[in-house]
Amino acid sequence: MTINEIIQQNEELQRQYAKAIDTITRLQNEIAKLKRENVTLKNENMRLRRQNNILERAMEIAIGIKDYNAQTRFLKKVLEKLRETGEFTR
Repeated sequence: MTINEIIQQNEELQRQYAKAIDTITRLQNEIAKLKRENVTLKNENMRLRRQNNILERAMEIAIGIKDYNAQTRFLKKVLEKLRETGEFTR
């Protein structure tokens, strides 16, 4: 192997190394982005579960109310309260 061939091989290895480092950096950035998105989705999921539990409990209570108009008023108040607290968004 000549010196020129060694130099060419070294340059090619340096290009491959730079490309690998670039790929690793891009993948690390993507992983960081996905982790942030995962945290956001976990928080949204927790909020929706909490909202679902409140609404399920409100429906259970409403079923126990015999008067239809009273049921409707109760459920409207629950939804109004959820909107006020920011728990409920359409």
